[in-house]
Order: sequence, then C-alpha cells, then structure tokens
Amino acid sequence: MRRYTVSSLLILAIMSVFWAYTIVDTLLREFSKEITWVDLGSIFVLGLIAGGAFSLAWGFGRKSPQAR
Repeated sequence: MRRYTVSSLLILAIMSVFWAYTIVDTLLREFSKEITWVDLGSIFVLGLIAGGAFSLAWGFGRKSPQAR
C-alpha cells in the first residue's frame, strides 16, 4: 500500500507544479493583463499542495529503522 501512496502523492505534486507553471507562464506572456489576487492566490495554493505532497511522499518513501 505504501508504494501506491508515494506514487499518488508524486503525481499530485507534479500536476500541481504543472498548473502553477501554466498560470505563471500565461501571466508573463500577456503583459496587457494585470495580475489579480486570484492569480496570486491560486499560485500560492498550488505551491502549498505541491510542497505538501512532495514532503509527504518523501516521508512515506523513507525506510523505517525497523525495516532494515
């Protein structure tokens, strides 16, 4: 079960990073648009999701001292 948890968390993190990058890329390409609080909030939330998923995947992926 642990293997599925780690892979699911990594997929979630990669998808969050992709969508955050898509938002930032869209904002940088269109200078005529103003950056709104919704844009910044969505980038922040996606960053939190990606960071949490990466840290949980790292924590679940580590070997426990008893498993050695």
